[in-house]
Amino acid sequence: MKLTTPIEIDLLQFFKTGKFDYLKLGQTKEWIVNNFPDPDCFGADFLTEEVNIWTYGGIELHFENEKLYLIFSDYWYEGKLDSSSQLKLNKWIFEDISQLNLLFVITKLNEHNIDYKKKTDNLGVLLRLKSGVELTFENIDDVEGLNSNSFQLTSFSLVEENPYRWKE
Repeated sequence: MKLTTPIEIDLLQFFKTGKFDYLKLGQTKEWIVNNFPDPDCFGADFLTEEVNIWTYGGIELHFENEKLYLIFSDYWYEGKLDSSSQLKLNKWIFEDISQLNLLFVITKLNEHNIDYKKKTDNLGVLLRLKSGVELTFENIDDVEGLNSNSFQLTSFSLVEENPYRWKE
């Protein structure tokens, strides 16, 4: 579906509520193609099993068995998180990606009363927001002894909770 005006996605609201326009995890490709703008470079093959990732600028929709299971982004390494012709992002903390370390992001979450739980493991730090959005932080330059507060945000996603990931 082509729109004359792009849909606006407010990333602060997405982090607070998990709301991404009318998309919900578990919706089918067919429902999305009929109720949401076409992805970048959309073609007839997008409804097949072979095409499992649809992109909208720096945002990806991931499908498994024809159903949406992940709304994901890790596209700001190039210096910015891009919108697309069909999706306009209110970028919130992503306006200046150079500051996206764990301490800064936790401070912003606290300022907006966004609840989360935190898990640290040998790969990095994971925050799971009450909304279902997960944030991954890593020591991207492999600096030895780096305080985890300086780990950089490397991705965010809306995904069903994996209970095994949160076991003690």
